[in-house]
Amino acid sequence: MPKRRLGVSLSGPLPSDPMPSATSPTLGRSLTGRLKGWLTFNGEFLLGPRYVQLLEGIERTGTIREGCQATRMSYRTCLARIRRMEGALGAQLVVTQRGGSSRGSATLTPLARRLIQIYREWRDAVEQASLAAFAEVMENGQPSPRRRPAATERRRPTVRGG
Repeated sequence: MPKRRLGVSLSGPLPSDPMPSATSPTLGRSLTGRLKGWLTFNGEFLLGPRYVQLLEGIERTGTIREGCQATRMSYRTCLARIRRMEGALGAQLVVTQRGGSSRGSATLTPLARRLIQIYREWRDAVEQASLAAFAEVMENGQPSPRRRPAATERRRPTVRGG
């Protein structure tokens, strides 16, 4: 029976054990590439996937609170994100109407809708390009030979003299 200390089995591989050979796992279809993208405005973060989900949730539900619930973020976090986007742009993205007995409401401005459209179209294009690039890199389930020269080889020769 293997020795056990503090709930850790000593029968498995230890950090000092050699790594499995590089050929043991077949990468094939198990390996995928993923990208995360966001938009900036004047070099400042504007929005990413969670912010877009928030805006879409507000558009779909008609309230900030329900939009937050749809994205599983707290109301306070949502308000901070809306303020951050509006502050970066210097323009309003969400128009609210105070509630009372008839409940409040929130709608997106045309600018917010346009940002969602730009983000979605750009993200789709990036995803397609990424998939194509990954397929090119992975030929027959194995990384293909490097096609681009190393950075030192890409340097342009210096022309001296006149």
